[in-house]
Amino acid sequence: MTTFKAVENASSFRRMAAAMWRSPSDPSIYGQMDVDATASLAFLAEHQRATGVRLTVTHLVARAVALAMRDQPEVNGKVRFWGKLEQRATIDVFVTVATEGQRDLSGARIDGADTKPLAVLAKEIAERAGRIRTGDDASYKQSKSALKRVPWWLARPATWLSDVLVNELHLDLAAQGMPRDPFGSAIVTSVGMFGIDSAFAPFVPLARCPMLILVPEVRPRPWAVGDSVEVRPVLRLCATFDHRIIDGAAAGRFAHRLTQLFAAPELLA
Repeated sequence: MTTFKAVENASSFRRMAAAMWRSPSDPSIYGQMDVDATASLAFLAEHQRATGVRLTVTHLVARAVALAMRDQPEVNGKVRFWGKLEQRATIDVFVTVATEGQRDLSGARIDGADTKPLAVLAKEIAERAGRIRTGDDASYKQSKSALKRVPWWLARPATWLSDVLVNELHLDLAAQGMPRDPFGSAIVTSVGMFGIDSAFAPFVPLARCPMLILVPEVRPRPWAVGDSVEVRPVLRLCATFDHRIIDGAAAGRFAHRLTQLFAAPELLA
């Protein structure tokens, strides 16, 4: 079960920022970084040869985000009650999943993603995605059914009420398709299958997570290697951060850790 503790030693700016802005429709900051994917692609190919299990770049990103967040726990925060800063006790990564022929979206929240080996994380995502796509996931069916019953003119107040129940009051309404803290610590969304080079996404106010990472297509790009330039496969990670929780310095440290992990992908296993 997700638990929280009050942040007692927050800086004066962090306290002011949490109270000054509304839920993340205003305090979004954006950033992108290029990562040399040579080592990561070699790691994925070798893993499949050795185990027969296919992993993807999105799996690597989800695992890397969880490990980087474990090294920088202050970014694993949440704003509740009009400005109360709290820190999550666990690192739960939500991986977006396309459903119904890519006409709809849902996702798999991987609880304790920093504690699970890469293969286990990938298996959990695949199992949840499979249940969603075949209509066998109870939570997805409940939430979809409930939304269909709501007339358009009630959609906004119903969404607001859901936000209050699962995020402010932390009620566990999983039986109604609304689990507590439904999106966890970070959202990872792959858009590479669409051939997209760079992309950013807005926060979903209901999510209440501090970061949203988009994973575009790995493409060959010029890359400086010492004093020469080579063409290498490059992953361009695109992120949206909640500035009430993550400032530029914290985002920079987080990006640096991601770069280190992708340079040594065996650390993600």
